[in-house]
Amino acid sequence: MGAPTWAPLRPCHLLLLLGIFLFLLYLSSWHLPELSLSACVWGGHSCPWLGETLPEEEEEKEEHVPVSAPTMTLKTPLPLWGEEFNIRHVQRAFKDSLTPRGEILLREYLHGWRQLTKFMDALGTAFGLISQETQSKITIMQQHQDGHHGLHYRTVQSMVNFELASGLVGFQTLPATQPPSGCRTLLRLHRALKWLELFLHKLGTSQKDDKPYQMCLDTYREALAPYHSWWVQHAAALAFLAMPSRQELYRIIFTRQEKQAAQAIVLTTVESLGRVYNVTQDVYSAHGMLELP
Repeated sequence: MGAPTWAPLRPCHLLLLLGIFLFLLYLSSWHLPELSLSACVWGGHSCPWLGETLPEEEEEKEEHVPVSAPTMTLKTPLPLWGEEFNIRHVQRAFKDSLTPRGEILLREYLHGWRQLTKFMDALGTAFGLISQETQSKITIMQQHQDGHHGLHYRTVQSMVNFELASGLVGFQTLPATQPPSGCRTLLRLHRALKWLELFLHKLGTSQKDDKPYQMCLDTYREALAPYHSWWVQHAAALAFLAMPSRQELYRIIFTRQEKQAAQAIVLTTVESLGRVYNVTQDVYSAHGMLELP
């Protein structure tokens, strides 16, 4: 797909885009209630297709479960890394997601993305909706992992093989009666990961007077704009105008002690993101899934 053409905006278009941008700012200033990762994004109830029962059925079953019944933990919980963004946690999560055999562990991959959503939240109000949309994708993937077929969603490779064999990918369209495809959902995160990888690389190699707005816009045009409509592209360009300064970004990303090694920390993180991105790219390319709708 060719690079988009960025024609000059007419005054009427500029005013309309500005109105959209201000409306997005208004919407993103509202705090939505938090949903647990086990809460389905479809209708606010557990999704039957992911192996969950409806609320009424759950209440009936709970009456027959002894209070003293032992529980079994099948997964080792990931460490609690706090609520604030920490770039070292991003680097660690994505590094741990790639196994020596070249498999990508989805659990660690999604944990890395949760850290990246904290980064987007820290960029300001204009990025609130982007962060919420990203979180919805993470929640869909988590639902697949928690469902009856969760074992098939341990790695990117096992997920792709399972969904292709089961006819769940939907190369043209996905029927509304089917659950959101893991492959299609992950592809959106995959494309966005390239954008953040490129942006962090530019930030890590930038000079004192470089503008984060321009760095973010340039990397967006390269990685994400080809998949977005004209209106989304220009609305995004307006949203980037609200980005913090380079100095403020460094304050968000690094502690005072880390600022001396800021470039090394960023580039190490970029390297981890790049390795995971490249493996995922190869998997999707091998199955002809890079252009899923």
